[in-house]
Amino acid sequence: MKILIGGDFSPTEFNFDLFEQGDVQKLYGEEMLSYLAQFDYRVFDFETVFEGKGAPIQKHGPLITTPASTLPGITAIHPDLFVLANNHINNLGKAGIEHTEELLDSNGISYVGAGADLDEARRPLYVTRDGITLGFYACAEHEFNSASADTAGVNPYDPLTTFDDIREMKSRCDYLIVFYHGGLIEYRYPLPGEQRVFHKFVDCGADLVIGQHTHCIGCREVYRGKTLVYGQGDFFFARPTRNEYRYSGLLIEVEATKEGLSVDYNVRVKPENTIRMATQQEKSDILDAFEQRSAEITDPDALADIYKKHLAKKKYFYLDRLMGKYGRSLVYAGLNKLTGGHYRLWKLRRRFKKTDWLILDNWVSCETHHEIFQDLIEDEWRHLS
Repeated sequence: MKILIGGDFSPTEFNFDLFEQGDVQKLYGEEMLSYLAQFDYRVFDFETVFEGKGAPIQKHGPLITTPASTLPGITAIHPDLFVLANNHINNLGKAGIEHTEELLDSNGISYVGAGADLDEARRPLYVTRDGITLGFYACAEHEFNSASADTAGVNPYDPLTTFDDIREMKSRCDYLIVFYHGGLIEYRYPLPGEQRVFHKFVDCGADLVIGQHTHCIGCREVYRGKTLVYGQGDFFFARPTRNEYRYSGLLIEVEATKEGLSVDYNVRVKPENTIRMATQQEKSDILDAFEQRSAEITDPDALADIYKKHLAKKKYFYLDRLMGKYGRSLVYAGLNKLTGGHYRLWKLRRRFKKTDWLILDNWVSCETHHEIFQDLIEDEWRHLS
C-alpha cells in the first residue's frame, strides 16, 4: 500500500476561482496530477472549514473559511483522507464542522481529528488493504479549537488521554501514523517540549509521527527506528508571500508492506497562487537542507543553541503584548525604532519588577496557576465581547 501525505491544504481567495472552475491544469499541473495518481491512498491536512453554516467564533488569528463551490478543484486530486485536527476547522463552530463533514461524506472523503464533541473528535480511523491495517490518529495544540464533552472542535493533545489512545490504536493495527498540529510557525526545528511529545508517541506505539502547522519544511529524526517529521510545510495554501518558508512543502511517501513501513520524500513548490512539482535541482537543494537540519538535531547541545537563538528573536513578539494597547501603539513603535528597540526594555523593566516576572513564571509553569490563569483570561475576553 502506497500512501501520499501532503501538508496543510486550503483554497484561498487568491485561487477560489480556479478551484471553483476545477482548473486542475493551472492549479496543480500535469506532472503533479500524474504523481498523485501513483498512490493508493492520499492524505492531506484540510486547514479550513466550508462556508454555508455556522458563524465565526471569537479567536485570535485568521478566520480562514472556504466556499463549498471550490469542491471541484479539491476532489479532482482524489483525496482519500482529510486530517481535521488543526486551528481552523472550528472557525465556524459546531455547525461549520458538521457542514464540512457532511460535504466530505457526500464526496467520499474520510476524515479524522474533529467532531461534534470530544468523543467524536478522538475517534481514530483504520484502513485495511491487502491484509495490512493502517491506523490514523490526529490531535492538535489548543488554539480556540478544542472539543470537549459538550462542545465541538478538534481532538486536543492531552497527555492524560492522547497516549492512551495511541496505545489502544496500536493494538488494533499493523502500523500507526500520528498527526500533530502544532509547533512554531516558520521555525524549522522541534521545540524542546514538542520533541519529548513526539518521542512519547513512538514509545506508545506510533510508527510515523508528522508535525504540521509550521508552514515550512523542518527536519526529521529517527527515534527507536521510527520516523518523526518536525514540520512538513504546506501542500496548497496560497498566501501573498514568496518567503523561503512557504515556497516549498514536503510530500511524504509511505509504503506499507508486511515487512515494514518505509518513508521517502518529494517536494512541491508554490510559484504564486498555484503549485507544481519541484524541479530536480530544487528538490535536491531543498532535501539537502532538510537532511542538514536533521543531522543538526542529533546533537542536543546544538539543538538547544538553535532554540536559544530563535527564542531571542521571538522574545519581544511576546513581551510587547504584556504592555497591552500601549505596546501596540504607533508612539511605542516609533520610540522603539528611534532607540533600536531599547525603549521597550526600559518600559518593560519599569513596569515589571523581578517579583512580577517570578509571579508570571509561576502562573504559566505551575499546573494549578496555569489552569486558573487561563480560565480567568478566557472568562474576561468573553465578558468584553
